[in-house]
Amino acid sequence: MTVPENNKKKDLNSSYSLSVQLSLTGLSFLMEEENKPVFTEEISFSEPKNPDELLFEIEKAFAEIEQLQHPVFELTLIYQNPFYSIVPAALFKEDEAEQYLKLNTRIFTTDFVAFDTLENFELVNVYVPLANINNYFFEHYGEFSYFHFTTTFLESVLQNEKTGNPKKMYAHLHGQQVDVVVTSGKKLELCNSFNYTTPEDLTYYLLFVAEQLQLNPEEFELELSGKISEEDDFFELLYTYIRNVTLKQNKPTTLRIEK
Repeated sequence: MTVPENNKKKDLNSSYSLSVQLSLTGLSFLMEEENKPVFTEEISFSEPKNPDELLFEIEKAFAEIEQLQHPVFELTLIYQNPFYSIVPAALFKEDEAEQYLKLNTRIFTTDFVAFDTLENFELVNVYVPLANINNYFFEHYGEFSYFHFTTTFLESVLQNEKTGNPKKMYAHLHGQQVDVVVTSGKKLELCNSFNYTTPEDLTYYLLFVAEQLQLNPEEFELELSGKISEEDDFFELLYTYIRNVTLKQNKPTTLRIEK
């Protein structure tokens, strides 16, 4: 189905831009005007959704939230899921992109594979966007841009590192997934994602990564971001086993829990 142009929610004369972050455990929205936030909202699901259920939740959000019905001049989707693989640029072949995912992601015939290029760091992030979600937004907004969350996560981490810095671990928590990056200066040592539900789960995965990369929990630095605070049981247990833990300040959002 093609939505008539006058029914689309994209208007180049609008002063608003919209970013939508999508995961199987929740949605978050950021609307900006002249690069200043004017509306934020986060919806957390009680259980992970499949792609069809996720589309239903998106349609529900756009029907119920008044601010999301405003026309925008720019739309950006950010996929935040474990269906990705980081490939050195020197080894990447675009016509074989799906081959890099087959070892850790189940690829269906209806899936298509996309990739983001981190030019400054000679890395390529190969991932699976959700076709039904992309189709929905194309029908309602026309052209838009999309990328994977780990692309920006990696860029923000690596650009702030300096050559010669000791190994450092970064962990971003969202929903029931943690994205883990380990660097050695500007060199990427590891990028992976794990699902967790309890503080013990999270601590186990981060200590397992540390063990595999021979990081001493008494010495290496762990920087946490996302859904965590110093008052959380997650933080308390991590600090029990890892001595150098810092917390990156996160932007506040409005949280809605699905009933």
